Amino acid sequence: MLKLFLILLTTFTFVLKAQFAPSVGKVGSTAIHADSNCFIDWGSAAHIFKGYKNISTPDSGFVDVGSAESACGRAKENGVVSLGDSGIAIVQFFNAIIDGPGFDFAIFENAFNDTFLELAHVEISNDGINYFKFPSFSLTQINTQLGPFNGIKAEKIHNLAGKYRSPYGTPFDISDLDTIYQNIPKEFYFVRITDVVGSINPKWATTDHYKNIINDPWPTPFISSGFDLDAVGMINGMITSSTNLNKTPNIYFITKDGNTLIKSQQICTFSLYNNTGQLVQIIQLDSNSDFIQIPQINTGLYYWKTEFSSGCLFIE
Repeated sequence: MLKLFLILLTTFTFVLKAQFAPSVGKVGSTAIHADSNCFIDWGSAAHIFKGYKNISTPDSGFVDVGSAESACGRAKENGVVSLGDSGIAIVQFFNAIIDGPGFDFAIFENAFNDTFLELAHVEISNDGINYFKFPSFSLTQINTQLGPFNGIKAEKIHNLAGKYRSPYGTPFDISDLDTIYQNIPKEFYFVRITDVVGSINPKWATTDHYKNIINDPWPTPFISSGFDLDAVGMINGMITSSTNLNKTPNIYFITKDGNTLIKSQQICTFSLYNNTGQLVQIIQLDSNSDFIQIPQINTGLYYWKTEFSSGCLFIE
């Protein structure tokens, strides 16, 4: 009962102050530069589900900037992938993210200034199936829709990716999940990032943890609409030996013409299993090859592994 009271009191205090960590360079900012030596690993694989340029007019089509490869590796190195309205990115780590001192990982977006911020919800998972969502806050006014180039104040938002301009990451602390979940895992290999539809129209609106509508620049009916993911960096984690890390291949997936394509940066054997554990495909990957097609199989969630890493994959 005391813990609940303290949580409610803390939340009420935040609302009264209408103040969270401010923008880059200001006292109290939690922004972390991409070149910081606090990062010990970066996402090694990703799967992207691209959303509409404008969810209110589906005929506008889907976004078309970047690929899964853009979300892998260090920030500033591989470009960005645009998610579009309600688009999703799942970034996988070979090593486990853990709850350590302070912040545990950070997400990078490509905002070009401190106020043109495109936001996203963040979740983490141990197995790629069960996700834990960070409790987000948005105190931005919802009386007037923010237009495509209107600004947001960083101090009005919390636990939403995209809070800081490039090349600064928005950090997340796994201990924040303790306020809403019990018995969460100790290790996490997947980070799911879901674009916030910035509309204040209830038909399309996205809400924060407390059901407040989130107002951010909208619509942005361009091929680069929505949250633009650059990278996800690990701060606290369980790192294997450097020998194993040097042998870790980067596995990339993209969807093209309804087909799932795969590429590796190293020679390896790619084994694909269905959700009952049955082996359905074995593919030999060559580091010199471009993306190749995974043979047509039924839509659904699959698990994959190589000699060095593993993960989950949704086949459309």
